[in-house]
Amino acid sequence: MIQIQESLSWEFQPEQPHLPIYREGELVGYCHPFYAREIVEAMNDQDKLRKALRIACLDILRAKGGNPAKVEELMEKYLAKTERPKSGPRAIAAMLVDRQKALQLSPQEFLKFCDTYKVSPQHLNDLAAGKSVDSTLINPLARILGISAADVKEVLNGSHE
Repeated sequence: MIQIQESLSWEFQPEQPHLPIYREGELVGYCHPFYAREIVEAMNDQDKLRKALRIACLDILRAKGGNPAKVEELMEKYLAKTERPKSGPRAIAAMLVDRQKALQLSPQEFLKFCDTYKVSPQHLNDLAAGKSVDSTLINPLARILGISAADVKEVLNGSHE
């Protein structure tokens, strides 16, 4: 009789070599040789970028006469700005960028597209700047985004998951 084996979630392959990866002399894990160099280079690049951000923030603080001890706070402020907004006008602006890409429209074509729904370039700039959204724009924004007006309100108010 043929035995059917159920596939297992976890397995190991002792014939596969893995390379150790170290950070500042401390072992942090093992990786397949194919990916090791790329992972280590990416992590070193991340460290370089963080050091560059620190230097730039220190320069800003020194130029403005600020307290250099607050460099970490300023770094976190700038890093937070790089994250995609989850709610508010900037989140709608990010969704509009996604919509433009999905429709495969150039910036000029997308501006015309939005303008046909009575959302002007100034309105779009205001969204990107995080300014409050006039309630008359909710329905046009919903049509542009292809979602319901209630969904637009949820994103604006931050009451979505």
